[in-house]
Amino acid sequence: MAATDLTLSEEARLSLESIRTVGPLYGVTAERMRNALIGLHAADPTHRAVSRLDRTTPRWEHLSAEEFALHVNAAVSDLGDWTVDFEEATSRLQAEPRGQHPLRIVVGAGYVAFKVSHAYGDAEPVNELLYELVHAAAEDRAASFPAARRYIRYRLVRAWWQRFGLWPRQEVAGPRVIDAPAERDWSPQLTVRSDRSGEILRHIREWRDRAAPGVTTTAITFAAFAAALRDLGLDPDLSGAVFHIDARRYLDRDVRIDSNFSIGVRLSPRDLTDPRAVNETLQAELASGRVLGMMLRRAGRIMVAGAPAVPEPYPGKISTTPRPKLTLSNQGRHDILSDLPWTVDAASRANLSVPTHSGPEGITLTTSELDGALHLEATFHASTYDPDVITRALDVVCTNPAGIMARW
Repeated sequence: MAATDLTLSEEARLSLESIRTVGPLYGVTAERMRNALIGLHAADPTHRAVSRLDRTTPRWEHLSAEEFALHVNAAVSDLGDWTVDFEEATSRLQAEPRGQHPLRIVVGAGYVAFKVSHAYGDAEPVNELLYELVHAAAEDRAASFPAARRYIRYRLVRAWWQRFGLWPRQEVAGPRVIDAPAERDWSPQLTVRSDRSGEILRHIREWRDRAAPGVTTTAITFAAFAAALRDLGLDPDLSGAVFHIDARRYLDRDVRIDSNFSIGVRLSPRDLTDPRAVNETLQAELASGRVLGMMLRRAGRIMVAGAPAVPEPYPGKISTTPRPKLTLSNQGRHDILSDLPWTVDAASRANLSVPTHSGPEGITLTTSELDGALHLEATFHASTYDPDVITRALDVVCTNPAGIMARW
């Protein structure tokens, strides 16, 4: 069996996965999705989407046609139930342990959910994968991709040197150290809640142009969510949050990276519920280019010490009064997905992006825009926070952020 070693960057992200769920769609069935992948394997058996992920070696294992026929039947499942909604399809994949499939797909009820190992890539290559496989399945043809550009070290060093050169090392603010709280028994119950609106971005931009010119809709959305959690009594940790930053913004326009080129950075705006403060902190961070230095140092540590294989195990106890620790990720405009074979208008589409791991007190908010509609997803543990409260926080952002924004 032929095989290709994982790059250090891929190995470092073996423990991470994300799920992309879209729909409802015309013409996409489990059988057609398998056929699209079988056609891709016939054209390029070394493509990572049709390879097996050996986590112990670690390497990409390239399968024969006979081996892949068995592999793809396990990799793509039919939900077989038209009562399943997009959040349940997502939750089913969240509950599955990491395995040998870098790409795990469930299809049914008009929806397609992809669970993709971060060894394959981050949001941009995953969206490209989603786009091509959905189109190929809908058109009942083989999927087709150009050869991947997996190696990032040269591009990372070049971008760092060209854009910023050397600068003094600056560390981001760490979390506050507090006294050990009283604890209770706890077990994980990873959960996702989502919301969307076809109108709210227009209202946010109108408010922004009047009251806070130059502030991004991303900063407004992040601040509104933090404020909603606070107003609903969850007492979030407002000393800072982890912001996911895609470093492709520092590359030349014609440069493509088909792997991971993003990183989570903890930042501490002076007020996490004030969009002006959030915007100011984000813009300063992006202008500094410090994320490139962080990525270089991380790559150096991996070369010396190796990559972690799995996330740290969940604890058996948590605080009796947990405080949400926020992770905020904006995936930008998903324009590439505009011409998928949608069966509904933009305001009614599901377009979820969620992780498969979260700290016991963490809440991850993922945002994106698709054809003018705002999509929000919150990932958390229902054993820590009441899902109804998180749902109300998302609803505030999608339907009535004016009440929060009026305070700013």
